[in-house]
Amino acid sequence: MKNRWSDKDAEAFVRRYEALGTMRDLALRVYSARLLGAEPALVLHGGGNTSVKTQCRDVMGDLVDVLCVKGSGWDLATIEPEGHPAVRLAPLRHLRALDHLSDEDMVNALRANLIDSRAPNPSVEALLHAYVKAKYIDHSHALPILALADQAASEALCRKIFGTRLIWLPYVMPGFALAQAVAKACEAHPEGEGLFLSKHGLFTFADTARDSYERTIEFTTMAEDYIAAQTRARHGAHLRTVTTVERPNDAEPGKLIAQVAPYLRAAFARFSQDLPNPHWIFNVRDGAPERAFASGLGATDVAQRGVATPDHVIRMKGRPLVLPRPDARDLPGWARVVDERLADFTRKYHAYFVRNNRRVGGIKRELDQLPRVAVIPGVGLACAGHSAREASIAADLAQQWMRVMTDAEACGA
Repeated sequence: MKNRWSDKDAEAFVRRYEALGTMRDLALRVYSARLLGAEPALVLHGGGNTSVKTQCRDVMGDLVDVLCVKGSGWDLATIEPEGHPAVRLAPLRHLRALDHLSDEDMVNALRANLIDSRAPNPSVEALLHAYVKAKYIDHSHALPILALADQAASEALCRKIFGTRLIWLPYVMPGFALAQAVAKACEAHPEGEGLFLSKHGLFTFADTARDSYERTIEFTTMAEDYIAAQTRARHGAHLRTVTTVERPNDAEPGKLIAQVAPYLRAAFARFSQDLPNPHWIFNVRDGAPERAFASGLGATDVAQRGVATPDHVIRMKGRPLVLPRPDARDLPGWARVVDERLADFTRKYHAYFVRNNRRVGGIKRELDQLPRVAVIPGVGLACAGHSAREASIAADLAQQWMRVMTDAEACGA
């Protein structure tokens, strides 16, 4: 993983933003956050979050300890200082005394303690950032980390690769419960330089922006090196054959998707008649890796185990739709199977929603039941959205999911 830090660039960035009224701590926070956002293998499309603990003046002119943490709707690749709204730190830390805090009450507490009421909602993980004592904190969904964090043996892998430098935690839903678990873990392991969260991602922290960022790069590189070594040891000359069960003719996919796209759009439209917008755009990723994956690992039960990190659910739902390879000689027959599998997908999605909504007391609202990613052998990944941007984002995340799954299977399970 490339280390993009430059002392010269950092100082130039600070000078430019200090001239606009941004304090040095926050300017460095924005600089290193953008470095994370510049690497798609670390964060993509609003994923991850960053923070800095510093001081600022309130309306009375008094210095107040604050947490400047990434706000909802901001992308680390292009974030500005206002993308890290300042929240009074002491009231957030006082919330640790509670045994339970609902998401709604947590959001209310965060907004009630904003220095600027016009600022965006602080990240759902703001309390986690508040409870970790370090000044700078970086949270990423680094793909090599996820390939290990999604393993059943993730705790043992964490110990083996990172020793005591990273603190391993089992999966906990982001929010108050995760913040409490992290606070206890960091107190029990004060030597830790970061957190390895099972099925979630990586946190690193330090007292300088550079050290926290470079720890993200270092730990991600260590994960990359481990995966590469394990892959070579397990597969040797047959590297990554797990994804290459079938390799279609390179000239075929473009022609094939042009033939099947109208049937795919029509099928989605038929299942969207009750939606405000029944029209769909598809972004197709049909490079050689995507075609090999769709004809191999992506068509197995492994593809039904879930997304790479919970953040991806927002854009590509919990699972893809797996379709059969189209037969250009019988596209109407293929279309009938598409209808059958879409019907099965929507039934299972509704059952999933009902089951989990009952678990949380019936407070949730069901979204549309249609998939956002279709795995099509011979074609690749076809990703759906109501706009070209939606479809492109889903496709970008589907490619990340594909890479994580491939690496996880290549070096474990």
